[in-house]
Amino acid sequence: MKESGKTFIDKISDGFKRIQKIDFRYSNAIKLLIAVAAIVIIYFMLPRYKNIESNYEVGAIWSSEDLIAPFSFPIYKDEKEYEQEKQDVIKNVAIVFDKVEKKGNIGDSLSIFINEVRAILDRAAVLEKNKEGFVNSEALDQYKDELPVKFSFPEWEKLYRLYENDQGENLNISFNDYAEFIKQKILNTDKNDILNFDKSKILSKKITVKEENKKVQEVIDVETVYDKKDILINLKNEYQIRFQDSTLTAVGLEISDKFIKESLIFNNDLTNLETLSRIEQIPRTIGIVKGNERIISKHDPVNRFTKMKLDSYKKVRLEKIGVQDMILQQVGKIFSLVILIIILALFLYYIRFDVYNDNYKLILILSLILIVGVFSYLSMILNLNAPIELLIFVPVASILLTIIFDSRLAFYTVTIICFVVASIRGGDYSICFISFCGSVLAIFSERDIKNRSQIFRSFFFILIGYTFSILAVNLIRIEETQKLWMKLTFGGVNAIMSPLIAYGLLIFYEKVFKITTDLTLLELSDFNHPLLKELSSKAPGTFHHSIIMGNLSEAAAESIGANQILARVGCYYHDIGKISKPQFFIENQLDQNNRHNELNPSMSTKIIIAHVKDGIEMAKKYKLPDKIVEFIPMHHGTTLVSYFYDKARNASKEEIFDYSYRYPGPKPQTKETGIVMLADAIEASTRTIEDPSPQKLENKIREVIRNRFMEGELDECDLTLKDLTKIKESFLKILVGIHHHRIKYPDKNQLAMITDDKLKKD
Repeated sequence: MKESGKTFIDKISDGFKRIQKIDFRYSNAIKLLIAVAAIVIIYFMLPRYKNIESNYEVGAIWSSEDLIAPFSFPIYKDEKEYEQEKQDVIKNVAIVFDKVEKKGNIGDSLSIFINEVRAILDRAAVLEKNKEGFVNSEALDQYKDELPVKFSFPEWEKLYRLYENDQGENLNISFNDYAEFIKQKILNTDKNDILNFDKSKILSKKITVKEENKKVQEVIDVETVYDKKDILINLKNEYQIRFQDSTLTAVGLEISDKFIKESLIFNNDLTNLETLSRIEQIPRTIGIVKGNERIISKHDPVNRFTKMKLDSYKKVRLEKIGVQDMILQQVGKIFSLVILIIILALFLYYIRFDVYNDNYKLILILSLILIVGVFSYLSMILNLNAPIELLIFVPVASILLTIIFDSRLAFYTVTIICFVVASIRGGDYSICFISFCGSVLAIFSERDIKNRSQIFRSFFFILIGYTFSILAVNLIRIEETQKLWMKLTFGGVNAIMSPLIAYGLLIFYEKVFKITTDLTLLELSDFNHPLLKELSSKAPGTFHHSIIMGNLSEAAAESIGANQILARVGCYYHDIGKISKPQFFIENQLDQNNRHNELNPSMSTKIIIAHVKDGIEMAKKYKLPDKIVEFIPMHHGTTLVSYFYDKARNASKEEIFDYSYRYPGPKPQTKETGIVMLADAIEASTRTIEDPSPQKLENKIREVIRNRFMEGELDECDLTLKDLTKIKESFLKILVGIHHHRIKYPDKNQLAMITDDKLKKD
């Protein structure tokens, strides 16, 4: 068992090691997994029903071919209409009450009760009274608990005083008259039928009375009967008029409430049965469509009755679908998603392979598709009486894709996203059209973005896109003006919210996916950045060299379609490692004292090469993006520090190996790093040309490019021979402007001599 356990653990360990060996970022298996995950997640957002081939609403124009019924089917009422009819039936059902016989004689019961009260009060009358002539309250209170009606002490005391008929209390009625009056009122009331139900809650104003010995049920007006509340209200008024005392009135009401019995008892079971019976009698259909009958013709408007026929056709067709058809239907849904994903993958593979090859970037694109998909799904499941489909924030995806990648990739991806939205919304291609218009204009608004605040510039473009597309759809469907204004309002909300959401998500994506956008690069190009300020103060020659390189690289990148902002900013930071020992680099040696004269070639080479490592450490310390850090080692590649290599060879009789005099690399991997490598070498070498002319500059540029090409330093980047020609022309144009010939003005002495000669001649 122990050996078996060890073997099992070893297998798990080996499995983890194999997983770790997988290159997650560039693995094709991960790409397939991403595609499958996208399809599965979006599939579960798709509606569970089958749609007719065109979206239809009342007022819309049927754009498909004539729809002919393949079979006969009933026309079902609209669900809302049917539900309203059900509610009307429920309101109009006459609630069923059982009529019961009252047990015992209420007159006898009342007489017994009054005699019990009188007997107790007789016993209380012989109790010792206090100085004011009142019976002791504690002694009096102990008797009231013997009665079936529970009186409060003030009520009980009032009855006692009434029984004694104390004129000091201004009581205008005797106990016997009081008791007799209450008795007669109760007896008169008891002759009526009384409900054990709140009459105000009977909406139909009718009730059904069912007597035990009668088979026929009688339906009567609810106003002809009373409930307990009505009875007590009437008695209260009569008692108040007769007794003119609130306490005696309250006593009378308590007695009445105790002895008055309901005779009509609510029957819940029979009422529910009657309600269900009435609901079943409501017709579900209003006609029939026969087989081969035309349901709707092409270009006909969809009216209310036509919509009911279309809904009924869809309902019946669903019922007729078998298991095999259901499976085929699901296969069709998956197949449609597979097609969309393949189209997007083909575009990325052939047009933007750098994005296709990077799984992190694919996950980023997938996350945006899913975010929009979730908004689409919520717009379907939230049953709100508002056009919330206009709050599907497709423009957010278009803004982010444009900033993070470029406008071309954003356009193609947003097109796919709009189709995904239409699929999730069950073929709602009107929202697909509206979202597409708003999103495409958002792409154009963000093409040349220079700072983050310009994200909010897209508000106007999105608003224009949504407004005109909503108006176009409204003119086609001839919708109500109120509905149009509602949609325009929701479109405006989308235009306001999309830039705000995009602004927040951009920061999130930059941090999580370590994306370096043009906005980040523009922020890094500010000379107030701490690293650039330190470079300009400690190594001014290197700083000036970097600025000229930036101009060269930007022009070259623009000529071949590379990222010119990345190339320029890469130049600014490519030599930041020289900050640590600026005096060892010729461009920073203001005096004639060269520090390398005191060192051997090997040590000088180590110091020179060390600026690459120092630069990488500084870049990481200041958290520069990886795209910028790449320029630090790649702008030198594996080139030879030829000056000190030649010096070492000349000074030593032994064989000198060049590997210790080469930069560690790697070689340039992108067009931008390749351009910077050439710009660095050309800017430095052209400074040494005496009396530079365009021809001399062109020869030097051609020589440097040829040397780098022949050395194999450009083998791993995507620069072609055509690109190198364009780069040469761009470099030449900039350098000719920098090194142009100036007029040589004579000094003061020469000018005086020329003037004297002229005067002598004159």
